[in-house]
Amino acid sequence: MNTFTNEELHPIRNEVAEIHSTFQTAQTVDHSFAGAIKKEYEIIKSKALLEDLVLPMKHAFTECFHVPSYESSGDLFIKQAWVNFQKAGEFMAPHTHNGDYGFALYLKVPFTLQDELDHLSTPTKAANQCSSFVLYYTDAMGHVKPEFIPIDKDWENTVIFFPGTMLHSVQPFFTSSDYRITISGTIQK
Repeated sequence: MNTFTNEELHPIRNEVAEIHSTFQTAQTVDHSFAGAIKKEYEIIKSKALLEDLVLPMKHAFTECFHVPSYESSGDLFIKQAWVNFQKAGEFMAPHTHNGDYGFALYLKVPFTLQDELDHLSTPTKAANQCSSFVLYYTDAMGHVKPEFIPIDKDWENTVIFFPGTMLHSVQPFFTSSDYRITISGTIQK
C-alpha cells in the first residue's frame, strides 16, 4: 500500500474527469467475464505518470515478501491501466491480472464504512465484509482464505500492489449514488 497526494495524482484525475465527460467516445475496456462494472475505460494520457508512482512499489513488495532476486529482476511497465466507475451493487468476481503484478488505486470513495455496515447489518449478523477489496491466499493446510480489506473514503489516493496471479475480488457498496472511482492495472516485465 501507498498513499499519494492530490498534487501527485492531479494529471491522472484530469484524465479521469475527461473520460467521465466523454463516456460515449472514450476507449472502453471489457472485463465483464470477471464482474459487473459497466463503465471501464482505458487510461492512456497519464499511464507514464502511473508507472512513475506505482512501479517503485515493487521494491517494497519484494523486500517485504522476500521475493528471490531472479523473480524481482527486470524492467517493469504497465501493460494496461483502466479506470472503473463503479455504481452501487456492481462488483468484480474473483479474478487475476494477466501480468507479473497488479494494482488498484482508489481515487474516489463516496461512502464511509460505518454507512455500509449500518445499511447491511441486521440484529443477528454484521456485514463486516461490505465494500472490501479481497485478496485470496492458500494457508498452510491448503485451504483458500480470503483477506478482506474494508474500503471507504479514508482510502482515497491509496494504491494496493499485489502479484498479478493472486486471486482477488471487489465487493459491492450500497449507500451512495455516486461512483466509486478506481484505477486498476496490469504490470509486466
